[in-house]
Amino acid sequence: MRRDYLIDTARLAGCFEGNSTPAREILETFGSATAIFEIGQREAVKIFPPLERIAGKLFSHYMADAAARDIDWALEHGLEMLCYTDSNYPARLRQCPDAPLLLYTKGHCDFSRPRFIAIVGTRASTQYGRRYCERIIENLAALAIKPVIVSGMALGIDTHAHTFALKYGLDTVAVMGTGFDTTYPPSNEQLAGQILEGHGALVTEFSPFVPSYPINFVRRNRIIAGLSDCTLVVESKARGGGLITAQLAQDYNRSVFAVPGRIDDTTFKGCNDLIENNTAAIATGAGSIISSMGWDTADTLLPLDFCSDSGVDKDSVKGKILDFLRENPESDIRAISLFLGCATTDIALPLLEMELSGTVYTLSGNKYSAR
Repeated sequence: MRRDYLIDTARLAGCFEGNSTPAREILETFGSATAIFEIGQREAVKIFPPLERIAGKLFSHYMADAAARDIDWALEHGLEMLCYTDSNYPARLRQCPDAPLLLYTKGHCDFSRPRFIAIVGTRASTQYGRRYCERIIENLAALAIKPVIVSGMALGIDTHAHTFALKYGLDTVAVMGTGFDTTYPPSNEQLAGQILEGHGALVTEFSPFVPSYPINFVRRNRIIAGLSDCTLVVESKARGGGLITAQLAQDYNRSVFAVPGRIDDTTFKGCNDLIENNTAAIATGAGSIISSMGWDTADTLLPLDFCSDSGVDKDSVKGKILDFLRENPESDIRAISLFLGCATTDIALPLLEMELSGTVYTLSGNKYSAR
């Protein structure tokens, strides 16, 4: 019976608190969690002596009752459970040595789809990060074979990734760091509903009543990376969950990309470090990802990189900046802002975009010149 099979798997998974590598060794020895309980504790330990360390917990009435409670709750609330040995378990994730034994899912997602990309980053995202998160997703949506966007439903870049995926008609998978009885952060409860109503699914390895323990958000990062063909870090400080996901993706031999920022911008220190350390390839737009992944660029309908607007409209802010710098090379941002009659904060983003596109370049003393 499927319910009993799920309960047995949940009992085994529950003994390892997110560290599923030993559980997989046990599972591969016995073929299924159910086989362990059919054999019995004493005989199972004889067959696989390392099992003795957790045998008391695994065969306890407490663990059996807790697993039954979790599985019954999940079934009552319309969740689907994918066991590691199931044929429809995500193939990409199964390739990872620490793949979870059991996934709780809700929504609609075909994990056999040909393209999955993780898009992650800082919770404290800036206008720049938000803008280019949208630009990249908009361009990815122009592909005939559309990728699924995977992220962690955290504030900042994760939220933007899911939101823009829905906006541009892409499927999206939110990997949760809690059980389904909790939505974290609470402010994203509406987003979770939109994902379920639209094109997407919610996924977690944690049983329904597991709360938002900080360590669980680190553990869920391996699922984000494991579900995906590649990982894009849009914006990250020197430390953050996005960098953990990037390192996990590299450990899984998956491609990693990062959006660059100004070298003196602390909000992009993590991205710039990934690029400098050759952990990530530089992403100057969706085209960087599409080309590197071997995805067909002939079927795109939109420009594929940030510098595609290098033919700057002369009447735009960028056009006026360009005209000024051609006449006044080696000018700083204050001089440019005085000429345009606006605050320096109003032109900081356009200047950065022009620098990334190669329209302007910086000199010592934070001065700019036109190319």
